[in-house]
Amino acid sequence: MKLIEKPYDLVGHLDSLVAIADNYKTEIGFWPPSSLEDAIWRGRLIAAIANRDGNETVAGFVVFGGVFPNGRIQAVAVNPAFLRQGVAQFLIDNVIAKLESEGYLGVLAKPALDLHVAQKFYEKNNFLKVRTQSGGTARKREIVIRERTLTGPNLLTAMSPKQSLPLLPRTDAQSNLWVIDINVLFDLLKQRRSHYDIASGVFTAALDGRVRIAVTSEFSNELCRSSSDMQEDPLLKLANALPRLRVAADAKRKELATSIHASVFETNKPSQAGSPQALSDCQHLAECIAGNATAFVTSDGVLLRNRRMIRETWGLEVVALDDFHDAIAATELMDDFKPTRGVGFHVCAVNEEVAYDIAKKLHPKGLEGDYFDPHATRTSGHFLAAYGDRQIAIGLLATRSPATLGDAHRVLLLVDHECANAELIADMFLSYKVDAIGRTGLNLINLDDVPGQIAVRKVALQAGFLPGDSEQVLRKAALGAPITPASFSALADRTRLAYGQGQSHLFPSKFEDFDDLLKTDEQKFQSIEGYISPTLIAANNRRVSIQPIGRAYADELLGTSPQISLLDQYEGAFRSKKIYVSSGRSKNLFKTNQIIMFYESSRTGGRGAVVAAARVDNVVVQQKNETGRSDMKKTVVESVDRFSASGEVTMTSFSSLLRFPHPVSLDVLQELGAAGTQNLQTATVIATAAAQKIFDRGWASGR
Repeated sequence: MKLIEKPYDLVGHLDSLVAIADNYKTEIGFWPPSSLEDAIWRGRLIAAIANRDGNETVAGFVVFGGVFPNGRIQAVAVNPAFLRQGVAQFLIDNVIAKLESEGYLGVLAKPALDLHVAQKFYEKNNFLKVRTQSGGTARKREIVIRERTLTGPNLLTAMSPKQSLPLLPRTDAQSNLWVIDINVLFDLLKQRRSHYDIASGVFTAALDGRVRIAVTSEFSNELCRSSSDMQEDPLLKLANALPRLRVAADAKRKELATSIHASVFETNKPSQAGSPQALSDCQHLAECIAGNATAFVTSDGVLLRNRRMIRETWGLEVVALDDFHDAIAATELMDDFKPTRGVGFHVCAVNEEVAYDIAKKLHPKGLEGDYFDPHATRTSGHFLAAYGDRQIAIGLLATRSPATLGDAHRVLLLVDHECANAELIADMFLSYKVDAIGRTGLNLINLDDVPGQIAVRKVALQAGFLPGDSEQVLRKAALGAPITPASFSALADRTRLAYGQGQSHLFPSKFEDFDDLLKTDEQKFQSIEGYISPTLIAANNRRVSIQPIGRAYADELLGTSPQISLLDQYEGAFRSKKIYVSSGRSKNLFKTNQIIMFYESSRTGGRGAVVAAARVDNVVVQQKNETGRSDMKKTVVESVDRFSASGEVTMTSFSSLLRFPHPVSLDVLQELGAAGTQNLQTATVIATAAAQKIFDRGWASGR
């Protein structure tokens, strides 16, 4: 038995693949020739060939997909003549190996509950049952969601430089911004196109606020080149109304587009090199990379076949439209809840006995009992529980402090995945604990990677956790303080203690190396910052601005109020990745990867001081009437109307939030030359040297 993966080889067996699929309509649904051929050309179908009576025969195939880093098995089918000969196992082993080699972290399968053979097959292959869901209305089946954790290359190795290319990679903390290709819009507008229903579902989700989509400037440029009346073209007007990435058309971006063209087209598709379509595709990708987009959604076969190389080289995922649609549908399974905003759950401290009972309910198998040792010689355990409306536990955070210097804080985080707030609870608990541990200095954190805890794993990876030496742990470092020239030496010393000499390459030998790193290898700069977040590296050449913010707004969005709020809070108050809303005119005041400091205005009853700082992940200008639930759940406002007199607002996504232990007052800011000409009544760009001194003042008694 041998494997065939190349599209041109597979297309020759299309009739055999269709015939095999037709034998399993009850199990895998209807797969028409067009769908199988589409999967072939997108590199999402592989097949097994076996010898039968001296002839090569298709023994079976598997269709797979997903959105990086989460894969999905969509269909496995075996030729009836080759049943019980290990064909399915051969196929699934090769798919797992392929996904692991590409760095995928997990893979899902969704067999129906009544398919007993499929259930046993996936269970044998370590696909653990996570939850069940209702199937379609026609068959009314119960679907079992199963997950297998993959063991791909350690992500620590991905933090080293790959090539000396003019890169503009996005930060590890993704923006959750999906950029669509022009063919996606055509799929929506032309009902005869095969992907109309899928495109319609994506746009419906976007209008409902479940995802954030945007387009590049090249999107409109393509339409302009084919438009006969640019003033009255309704399609062009629609395109111009879509949210757009705001990326400067500078020489660096052009150089990046040239590099993409050389790697994708000149090397892998020379027949299309230099064509208008190829050059346009490269412009799309360059803007996505520079704009910190999560992914580029397209139906372009060349880009999809080269998606691994694009992701590994530039950090951008290229996603097929149907995979994107599947990803949205997967979120709907978890999204049977309305934005909580603090309603529907509460959090409190519990003792070890109560925590242990909750843990047994949330994860009854293989529980680590040493988190709940009532006979510990010192108080090193801390326990928080989240309860729903009916006082039913829906989440647990258990931590153990290090026994000796250099050990890691151990964290166990469990959530009830049947609960609508699972990911929010996981995000809230983990961001709180990382922040609390980081405030005490640079520390290591080991998070138990519990099988089946998908929400926890997803949140942890987004927070900068990496797979450790053991398959059962995710790890990261945490530093709840900025890195400045004045604080670097002490922090570097602590880094060597925390990581050991073997990991010293993750940290420059001197502070000035950050300047070179930011200029020449922004990806590694961001990887270091993300791994030890919530820190902010105040490199000498990094842009910094101060943004005034009202006291009430700051209290909830930034969590800087010294008082405990007894009121229900908006969901954005609990999120680790937040959105600051401002007028459309402020779109040019914020840049991706810059530092933003928040000044609590005394005019609103605030302290008249800088109270917090964060990293800008991306900046998107949107029409006010297009901001939906996906955007608003990261804010602490009900409406964006009051933020702009025009029809546009600027949505600035930020993360790695640092709250100043000692707010820096206006008189100190004036002394440092950081108050601007209007005493911070408006957003003000300041010198990085001044920002470094502000940080030093804010952590004057710190490390």
